[in-house]
Amino acid sequence: MNKNQLRQLRHLKSEIRLLKQQIDNLESEIVTDRVRGSDVEHPYIEKTYIIRGLAYDRRVKIKRLKEKLQRRVDDLIDLVVEINEYIETIDDSLIRQIITLRYVNGLTWDQVAAHIGGGNTADSLRKMHDRFLKGA
Repeated sequence: MNKNQLRQLRHLKSEIRLLKQQIDNLESEIVTDRVRGSDVEHPYIEKTYIIRGLAYDRRVKIKRLKEKLQRRVDDLIDLVVEINEYIETIDDSLIRQIITLRYVNGLTWDQVAAHIGGGNTADSLRKMHDRFLKGA
């Protein structure tokens, strides 16, 4: 795992949310039409009925697009799981905290140092992080 892959974690999560919103928005595209008909019993009074739904050809296209977007979401979730599993395998608790705070929580180096405390500076934590990733 390298720095660039770890940096992608927050962006992957953001993209997953975006794709899920697109999927939800697809479901809301409904077509409305009016048809004329009459009662089934006497007196056969003619009425106008409003029908709603998706046009067949549009429904097929939306279903294909929805499936494609869902496959993309699944692939991105797999990447997020892979990165999180990598972080979980780190034996050193301090390094694991540094990487979690930096990449999962998206904190700056100063915020990571403030969170970890113990007299650690942003530069010292960044250097520990860099040495660990070079050795990994």
